[in-house]
Amino acid sequence: MQNLLHNLNPEQLAAVTLPAQSALILAGAGSGKTRVLTTRIAWLIQTGQVSPAGILAVTFTNKAAKEMLARLSAILPINTRGMWIGTFHGLCNRLLRAHYRDAGLPQTFQILDSQDQLSAIKRLLKANNIDDEKYPPRNLMYFINNAKDQGLRAKDVDTHDDFNRKFVELYALYENQCEREGVVDFAELLLRSYELFSRNQPLREHYQARFKHVLVDEFQDTNDLQYKWLKLMAGVHGAVFAVGDDDQSIYAFRGANVGNMIAFEREFHVQNRITLEQNYRSHGHILDAANMLISNNARRLGKNLRTDAGHGEQIRLYEASSVLQEAQWIIEQAKSLIADGAARSEIAV
Repeated sequence: MQNLLHNLNPEQLAAVTLPAQSALILAGAGSGKTRVLTTRIAWLIQTGQVSPAGILAVTFTNKAAKEMLARLSAILPINTRGMWIGTFHGLCNRLLRAHYRDAGLPQTFQILDSQDQLSAIKRLLKANNIDDEKYPPRNLMYFINNAKDQGLRAKDVDTHDDFNRKFVELYALYENQCEREGVVDFAELLLRSYELFSRNQPLREHYQARFKHVLVDEFQDTNDLQYKWLKLMAGVHGAVFAVGDDDQSIYAFRGANVGNMIAFEREFHVQNRITLEQNYRSHGHILDAANMLISNNARRLGKNLRTDAGHGEQIRLYEASSVLQEAQWIIEQAKSLIADGAARSEIAV
C-alpha cells in the first residue's frame, strides 16, 4: 500500500485517499492528474472497497484510456481487459452492443465516422432532390450533431423560420435513413444509450448498483448530454470522482459546458474539492506568466500553479507579421539549438 502512495505529493495523496463520496479535483496543467486518477482506481481496488468490475472510468480520448489501463496493469496484479475504462463513445458502444434489442438496434449495427456521416447526408440530399448549395451537407451534419449533443431528436428541436424548419425536416429524414440502414453516428451512440437508461429502470438500476465508483477525466470538456448521462449512470448513491480544470476548457465550440463543474458540486453535494497546484512540467517563469494571464478570466474556480523546478530561463516574446514569418523564425530557432548541440528529440513546438 505504502508503495502505491509513496510518490504522491500531499494534495495528490489527499485526492487519491478520499472517502467514497463525490469529489471535484481541480487539476492544473502538468499536475499529475492521470497519476491521481489511476492511483485512485488502484487504491480503491487494493483496499477492497470495490472490485475491478465495479469501476467505470470515462476519458476523452482512446489514448488516455489506453495509458490508464497500461499504468493500472503496471501497479496492480489484475487483468484490466474487462474493465470499463474508455471514452464516452466507446463505453456507450459497449452498452448498446450488450442491450441492442432494448435500444431498438440490429445486433450488427455499424458506426459511421465523420466521413461516413457526411457521405450519408449527401446521399440523403440527392435522394430527396435537395439543393446542396442552399443546404450544404456539412452544415446539416453540424446541425444534427449539435441537436443530438443537446439530447434533442428532430421532433424536439425548436423551429424559428422556414430555413430552420427545413433543417429539422432533413434531420428527421436522416434519422429514418439511419434506422433503415442499421447505422449510428458518434453523437447517436451517446444519445441512444442515454435514452435507453432514461426509460429502462431495471437496466439503469442494474448498472447503478454495479458501478459504485464513477471516475471522469477532463470534466471541463463534458457537454450537457454527457453530464446527464453521467448523472444517470451514478444515480443518487454513486460516488463520482471528477477531475478537471476550468482554466483549460477550450471546447465550447463543440458543446462543452464548463458550467457542469459548478452544477456538479451543487447537484452531487460535493463536500471535497481538492486543488492540485504543484506543476511537474514547466519552470517558474512560465507558470508565473500563465498564472498572471489566466487571473484575468472571470468566474474561475481558482488555483495558482507552482513548481519546485526553479525559475528556468526568461520567456521571450516574438511578434511575427505573418504565419510564414512565424514558422520561419521557429525553424531558425530550432536550427540554432541543434547547431549548439541540442538533441532534436528535446525540441518541442
